Amino acid sequence: MVSKVSKKTKQMLFSLRFSILSIFISLFVLTTFIIIYLSSIAFSDELKYTSLSLMKHVSELVTQELISGLSPIERAGRLSARLIGTNVIAQDEEELVPYTYALVKTVPLVRAAYWGGDNGNFIYSKKESDGTILSEMLLKHENVVEHVAFRRDLNGNIIKREILPVVEYDPRTRPWYIAATNQGKTSWTDIYKYAPTTQTVVSTGTPVFNKEDKIIGVFGLDMSVDYLTGFVTDIDISPHGFAFIITENGDLVAYPKNALIKHMPTLMQNNNIVNIKKYPQSLIYQSVEAYKKNKLSEFTMEYENENYSVTFQVVPEMEKYGWLVGVITPTSDFISFLQEVDWIAFIVSLMTLLLGILIVSGLITRIVKPIKELVKETVKIRNFELEGEMKIHSRIKEVIFLQNSINSMKLGLKQFQRYVPKILVRQLIESGQDVYAGGVRKNLVVMFTDIENFTTIAEHMDPGELMTDICSYFEIISQVILSEQGTIDKYIGDSMMAFWGAPIQEDNPCERAANAALQCQKLIGDFNAHRVAQGKPVFNTRIGIHAGEAIVGNVGSSERLSYTALGDTINIASRLEKINKDYHTGILVSEDVYNKLKDKFVMRLVDRVIVKGHSKELNIYELLRAI
Repeated sequence: MVSKVSKKTKQMLFSLRFSILSIFISLFVLTTFIIIYLSSIAFSDELKYTSLSLMKHVSELVTQELISGLSPIERAGRLSARLIGTNVIAQDEEELVPYTYALVKTVPLVRAAYWGGDNGNFIYSKKESDGTILSEMLLKHENVVEHVAFRRDLNGNIIKREILPVVEYDPRTRPWYIAATNQGKTSWTDIYKYAPTTQTVVSTGTPVFNKEDKIIGVFGLDMSVDYLTGFVTDIDISPHGFAFIITENGDLVAYPKNALIKHMPTLMQNNNIVNIKKYPQSLIYQSVEAYKKNKLSEFTMEYENENYSVTFQVVPEMEKYGWLVGVITPTSDFISFLQEVDWIAFIVSLMTLLLGILIVSGLITRIVKPIKELVKETVKIRNFELEGEMKIHSRIKEVIFLQNSINSMKLGLKQFQRYVPKILVRQLIESGQDVYAGGVRKNLVVMFTDIENFTTIAEHMDPGELMTDICSYFEIISQVILSEQGTIDKYIGDSMMAFWGAPIQEDNPCERAANAALQCQKLIGDFNAHRVAQGKPVFNTRIGIHAGEAIVGNVGSSERLSYTALGDTINIASRLEKINKDYHTGILVSEDVYNKLKDKFVMRLVDRVIVKGHSKELNIYELLRAI
């Protein structure tokens, strides 16, 4: 049956070279065409994903840059409010003027710092267009109003101090003051042009609380956002893409003028805040309207017969005023690049296929020959030919690994057969079946050996030397039993159990066992003579042999099994070996063994005994020699 299956399998096989090349070329070509086909279908989605991902990243960069400008100023406002509220800084000219001057001088984005008290007092410092810092005070004392100005250079030196005419100004009516007191926390205003310059700024106000948790004033700061225009202008998105920041009412906070002048011709004619509502046909206006209509942060739109990808992101700190970071990019900026990449991918795939065929063909040549050698070696292992070490010259790592694995397997099987009968291992390999617990009844001839007075000998010998000597002793007995086709079951201290009739059937098991026993006694006698010459104690051996029915098979657990024999036959053989001590004999056999050997061996009747565990008398014989 096995031969028929193998023949049928052989007819279905192809050469290794043809199989590998066919599979490689087929898979590569199929994969290449599938990739090209799917790429063409998913091209628009991939383009959208790539462009929008990049634009979203740019939006996040702009948002982070804006937040990085707002956050320090917001923290400075809160700290200042806390210092004033805890009286660390007094609400007077002597401390507030130097403090606001220091803030304007040291914090780069701060254009003005000011204090508005609940009594109407107003103290502030601001940067002038000539680089100096002007500090003013509008102080109310009962019915008297004082308006004083200090002008300092950046070194803190007072350039000019003058009394100014009283003006009608009440900080309590200003948006920054009202927003901070109404909300009871730091608040921001929308953008506006900073009066002394043409810079665009936003203001923040932080309420100041006294110990009774009552608002006694507001500390404010003005921040310039013009630096954001330079930041968004320098961001490299695509050849024609640009980013911008816009408020809810349409005012542009930051924008690259060169990118927008195409759609807003009058953009650069003045320095006022640009409001896109004045340019309803512009790209930015159309994109913002599409965002408000669709409520999508990422989308594509058509403008003047060209497709654009658009993203919007809300600025959390300025969400009240609807600040958005927008990014607009023509999809054409990406199409040419992706088409070029697609074409290059096709050329590279074709070249890779041709190169791959050459490389795979050469690799096959290097693989086929070693594999054939490996196959031959596995056949030898199946036949249990374990001698010698296989050596293959190859630069292929897997081939060398496989060679080493086969050599390790051979070594493992050689070592394994030291624990399990060799014939049993061969049967397991040939059958291809898993090992399982269980046994069968068979007629066996069982032999037990034992060393006389071994306990006494062991007490007077070095443990290491004793272990070496007992191994030499077992080597002699084991070689004899194996040469007589016996199965060594186990070693039990100084005793050994062996049997004939399993796992393979033996024609003359009793004769084999008798020959083995006589050879053992002869070779052990020579072994003992050598020990006497060395001044060592002798290992006199006693042997018991019995024939009968026993259960033989695998005994143990799911994790570990032992091939052994069980039953009354084994017990009787063991008892016969021990009875040698009572009759000072060397080899005792049962009557069953005697009946099968009486024509070929010289034996004498020793006695009729009842062995331990039995009630029936049994004739025992001493095996002397072969006829």
